[in-house]
Amino acid sequence: MIEIPPALIYLGGLLLIPFLKGRAGSLWALTIGSLGLLAALLLPESSGGITLQILPGIETVILTVDPARHLAGVIFSLAGLMAIIYASYREPGGIQMAGILASIAAATGIVYAGDFITIFIFWELLALASLCIIWASDDIRSGGAGYRYLLFHIFGGACLLGGIVHTIITTGTAAIGPVGDGAGLILMLIGIGVNAAAIPVHTWLPDAYPAASIEGSVALCIFTTKAAVFLLAMIGGWGVTVAYIGAAMALYGAIFALLQDDIRRLLSYSVISQGGYMIAAIGAGTVAGLDAGIAHMAGDIIFKSLLFMAAGAVIYRTGRGRLSELGGMAKAMPLTALFAIIGGLGLAGVPGFSGGATKGMILEAATAVPFLTPLLLVTAVITAIYVFRFLYLIFFRAAPKESPSGDAPVPMLCAMGGAALLTVVIGVFPTILTDHLPGGTMAHPFALSHLGASLGILATAGLLILLIRPLRMPGQGWEGDIDRLYMAMGRGITWLSAEPLTHGAEGIGRGAGSLITVVQKASANPPVACRIAWKTSALPYVRAFSDPQAIQQYEESLKELRRNYQDEQTIIQGGGYGIILIAIVAFLYFLFDLIR
Repeated sequence: MIEIPPALIYLGGLLLIPFLKGRAGSLWALTIGSLGLLAALLLPESSGGITLQILPGIETVILTVDPARHLAGVIFSLAGLMAIIYASYREPGGIQMAGILASIAAATGIVYAGDFITIFIFWELLALASLCIIWASDDIRSGGAGYRYLLFHIFGGACLLGGIVHTIITTGTAAIGPVGDGAGLILMLIGIGVNAAAIPVHTWLPDAYPAASIEGSVALCIFTTKAAVFLLAMIGGWGVTVAYIGAAMALYGAIFALLQDDIRRLLSYSVISQGGYMIAAIGAGTVAGLDAGIAHMAGDIIFKSLLFMAAGAVIYRTGRGRLSELGGMAKAMPLTALFAIIGGLGLAGVPGFSGGATKGMILEAATAVPFLTPLLLVTAVITAIYVFRFLYLIFFRAAPKESPSGDAPVPMLCAMGGAALLTVVIGVFPTILTDHLPGGTMAHPFALSHLGASLGILATAGLLILLIRPLRMPGQGWEGDIDRLYMAMGRGITWLSAEPLTHGAEGIGRGAGSLITVVQKASANPPVACRIAWKTSALPYVRAFSDPQAIQQYEESLKELRRNYQDEQTIIQGGGYGIILIAIVAFLYFLFDLIR
C-alpha cells in the first residue's frame, strides 16, 4: 500500500486554484478534497512514518500513523470535504478556497506529524490559511478581526516555538511527547492555548468567526481549535491544572453563548465551551480521558460545523444573523431546520446523537479529578438552554419579519445532510467511533446511568426555561468580553505614559539640567564654590544663634562672594592642589578596594 501524506495532496492542489475560475475552480477543489479523504482512509492505522531531511543533520517526520492520528486525519479530511461542498453553492473566490484547502493541509499535517519541527511548520501555515479566509470576506469587520487574529497567533506561535526549542535542548529530541516541567511546559501550553482559545487568550475567536463569510466560518470552526486540542492530547502529561483550565473554558464559553444575539457569535462561544470539555478530559490524565477528549473532538467537528452551516444558510436566505431578527424559519426552510435540530441535539448531548455518546465518556472520565464533574454538569445544563434558544428563536417562534421562501441551495443541503447523518449514526452506533480510539474506551450512551444523567440535565434546563421568561425571548446581546479589561489596561498604560511618566521625565530632565549647570559653575572656581556652599549651608545656623549685626555682615560677605565668584581667588600655598588631588585619589582607591 502506498502511503501518501494527505497534506501534500491538499498543498499540491491549491497551487492551481488561482488559475481556475468559476465552476472549474469548485470542481477542482472538490476533486482535491475527495483525493485527500481517500488518502487518509487508505493509510494503515499504524505506520513507522516517512521522514524528510530539510537541512543537513535535521530530519522531520511528515507522516506517522497510529489509531488516534488515523481517526483525527479521517475526520479532518471528511469535514474539510463537507466544507468544500458547502462552499460550492456559489463560485468562491480563489483566496478563500485556497485558504480552505491550506487549512485542511495544515490540520492534517499537524495530525500526522511525528516531531515538533513539522508541527511548527504546519502550525504557522494554519494561521496564515485562516487569515486568508477571514480577509477574503466582504464583511466590514473582517479587516480588524483578521489583524487581531494575526496578533494573537504571532504571540502564540512565538510561545510555541520557544517551548519547542526549550524541549529539544533539554530532552535532546524533537519527537512529540511530554515536555517536562519548567519554561518549556509553560511556553508550550500558552502557544497551544492561544489556538485552542483557552481563557483568557480566546477573544480572537468570537470576533473572527462571525466576520468571515458564511462558508469561511464553517471552515474556521473545524480546524484551528481542534488541531490544538489534538496536539495537546498527543503531547500528554499535563496534569490536573489543564483539566481545570478546560472546565473554566467550558463554563465561560457556555455562559457567554447564552448571552449572545448574533447567531454565529453564539456558536463561536460554543466552540470555546466544547473545546473546554475536550481539554478537561485530556487533563484528567487517564486513558479514558484521552479517548473521551479525542472522541468528543471528532463528534464536535461534525455537529458544530453542521450548526455553522445551518446558520450560514439562514443568513444567506434572509440577510439577517441575529436571534432578535429571526423566527419562523422552520416553515420557510424545513430541511435546514431539520438538520439544525439534529446538530443542536448533538451539541446538547441528547442520547441517540453523537454528543450524547462522547459527552457521557467525558463525564465518566472527569470523575478522576475532584470537582470536575459538577462543573461540567452545570455547563451541560447551560448548553442545553442556549441550544434551545438557538433552535426556538430562529426556527419556531413567530417571525418578526417576513422571510423569503425557499430552502438552502443544493450544495449547502448536501453538506448539511452528510453532517446530520454522521451525527445520528455515531450517536446510535458509537462503536464506529470508539473502535478507533487509542485506548479502546467504550461509550455507553444507552446505559441507565448515562440516560439518567442526560434526563437530569435536560429536565433541569427545561425547568429553568419555563421559570425564567427571558430565556424564551431574544435580547440585545452581550458583545463585550474580557477584552474590555485589556482595553482598560491599555488606556491606563497610555495615560501613565502620557501623564506621570512624561511629567516625571521632564522633571528628571530639569533636575539633571540644573545639576549640570551647578557643576559647570562650580568647576569654574572649585575652591570658591566650596566656600560658597559651606557658607550657604551654615547660614541658617548663623541666623538662629547670632546677633542681627553679625547676621547682616555674614549675609553681605556671602553676597559679595557670589557676585565676585569668577574673579575671587583662594590661594593654596605650596603643594596645596597636589595634596587635595592625592587625597581624592587615595580616597577613591580605598573605596574601590573596600568594594572589591
